[in-house]
Amino acid sequence: MAEVRRALRSAVFRHENDFGIDPRSEALRLPALSVSCVVPYYETGALAWACVDRLAAALDRYVSAHAATPATQIVVVDDGSGRRPFVAGARDVRVVRMPENQGRSAARNAGLRASADFDVTLFVDSDVLVPGDLVVRVCELWDSGAERLSARAAVVAGLFVTVSSWLASTDVEAVLAAACVTADWRWRCRYQPSWIGTPSDWLYVDQVFELVRGTDFFRQWCGMVGPWALPNMVLGGCFGVPTRLAIDVGGFDESFAAYGFTETSLVARLIAAGVPVIPQVKAAAVHVEANPAHHSRGERNALFRAAHRRFFREFMSR
Repeated sequence: MAEVRRALRSAVFRHENDFGIDPRSEALRLPALSVSCVVPYYETGALAWACVDRLAAALDRYVSAHAATPATQIVVVDDGSGRRPFVAGARDVRVVRMPENQGRSAARNAGLRASADFDVTLFVDSDVLVPGDLVVRVCELWDSGAERLSARAAVVAGLFVTVSSWLASTDVEAVLAAACVTADWRWRCRYQPSWIGTPSDWLYVDQVFELVRGTDFFRQWCGMVGPWALPNMVLGGCFGVPTRLAIDVGGFDESFAAYGFTETSLVARLIAAGVPVIPQVKAAAVHVEANPAHHSRGERNALFRAAHRRFFREFMSR
């Protein structure tokens, strides 16, 4: 672990990410992996129940795809919230309570520790709704491509759509059915002034990027692409990691406690350890923007810029 940290920037930039399969292929096979779904929760209210219900349905579909039942679980990490709708044991949900609010990185680390006996940990934020085939789509990307079915570790980056509101009466199935991975900003985006993390990023304003297709689904990613490094392609809403390796490299850096870069520290460490990053491009999740725990846009922009400086100037220099 110490060696990975000392050479983190160079190891990430030297990483060869040609993972050897086409993530769009219908021929991918489904390894029988044990899966733990971790939901960090803080003041999301009833929306979090919708999140867990959708995850439970996705796990059921994954289990039904196997002759022998793989182990699965859902872990909700209550990060010191005042509103506590989750009761331990309810709906087969394991609840881990933090004594006080410590931030999403600490909550995810608690969930990671609670997932130590599982092959894959799938992190899903409590304001994200997943399609029914989400777990299947994540785990099939662990297909090694070998003649005989075998699994190899991967970081799976989920793509998602953002919606601005959610009510208890919302037709979740209709929203998910309309969601499409091509609506994700990584598919195609025009660089916005609000995304600037450092003065040099002004060079990219109004440039159009196709980060998934332009890098052959990340298989040809090398160094920086525009203002982004490969770890920036794995966002917090929905992503999967190899549990044991994630624990071995030290998990998430808990200094990233506020908004921005709360997942990239772990992803960078896994990339430095040689784990490929694969975009999941068959099924889109839905991120609900109207979360009462969210900061305002101005606060989020300021927090993002601070986290950007910490990640590129301090964390990546270790």
